[in-house]
Amino acid sequence: MVAKWTRAMRSVGWALLALTVVAAGSARGDVSGGQVICLGRYALCSSAPCQPIENDDSHVLCDCEVPPEGLNIGESTCLERAQGLTSTFSLWDLTATESKPAKRSLACTGEQAGAWAFCLDAPCTARDGRADCTCQIKAPSDYFTLTGECPSSDGERAEICAKTWSAALQAELLSGYSQLWSFYAEIPALEYCPR
Repeated sequence: MVAKWTRAMRSVGWALLALTVVAAGSARGDVSGGQVICLGRYALCSSAPCQPIENDDSHVLCDCEVPPEGLNIGESTCLERAQGLTSTFSLWDLTATESKPAKRSLACTGEQAGAWAFCLDAPCTARDGRADCTCQIKAPSDYFTLTGECPSSDGERAEICAKTWSAALQAELLSGYSQLWSFYAEIPALEYCPR
């Protein structure tokens, strides 16, 4: 009984958020933890591979997904996101559907951690159901990205981490997750690849 009531209340919360965004003319969504939650179209780069951009040492071009419209979180306003395709964070990658499995968080740490891309609020260009997003390159440090398959060995992890991925610090990943999960009737799990 309590579980049904909790799911019903989450559904009501989702509906109220959607109503808030629509009523505000998509100018502003729910503000949580200093970030803005919107309901709409967005690019998702949480598991995107990235390539260098010629003559630009501070950015990389990341191959991102364009999920169905839904809840997403970033620093930009809902109005700003409605004016162009922007990379934000959502729980889409953590959600299993009939056409895709849920992804897990992969940590690249220590000597394995190379440079990585920070894509939150990055501008994107849509192409064939995906998006090219221009993301800031970050100096080597521990980071977390999402993956469909966890590495089966330390060697495979090192090979994966040697590439440039769109990623986040663990605190950033947990912040986005904690601000969004309460809107879901079926909460997507944030699972980690074993180390």
